[in-house]
Amino acid sequence: MATETYSLEQFVADLDRITSRESAPAAITAEVAPLLGRLVRNPVAIPARFRGRAPDGGRGRFMLHRAPRFNVTSVVWRPGDRAAAHNHDTWGAIGVVDSEIEETRYRVASAPGGSAALAVRSVTRHGPGAISLLVPPDDEVHAMYNPTERDTVEIHVYGRDLYGLPRKTWAADGRVTSLVSPKYLNC
Repeated sequence: MATETYSLEQFVADLDRITSRESAPAAITAEVAPLLGRLVRNPVAIPARFRGRAPDGGRGRFMLHRAPRFNVTSVVWRPGDRAAAHNHDTWGAIGVVDSEIEETRYRVASAPGGSAALAVRSVTRHGPGAISLLVPPDDEVHAMYNPTERDTVEIHVYGRDLYGLPRKTWAADGRVTSLVSPKYLNC
């Protein structure tokens, strides 16, 4: 029996269909999750040049598809790479292609002095094929960490283009700081 393949092009077409008729983040992510699962279980669907580090050896960030209602990127985390607690201001779905990633999810509450109290909601170590959903406004703040000795490759899908989008990060003491998303390597 032949193994079913699911391509990046099919995934993009499915995302276009879903986002053209649906705008609710929970409904979109519920439909996107199984499709992203199919995509990340077929690593060859992502061209090899988008599954490696940046030319300078840093974290790889590559735009795979940019559209008005969504974008698809690949992110390559080096061993030990971290991203502090941060928001996205949009719906999202993240799928692990190769290796593992540790994700800490937070609940955010206002605190005196304009800071925010972050309470850990969960810590999960995601392996290949795992999908994590970000559903605003109440469940879209997380931190990421590659605890392995290997590069971790992920596919990120967001309802907005994060490049240049001012977002929030949180320091360990709860101070809110600003983050401007970095540029993708192929744009």
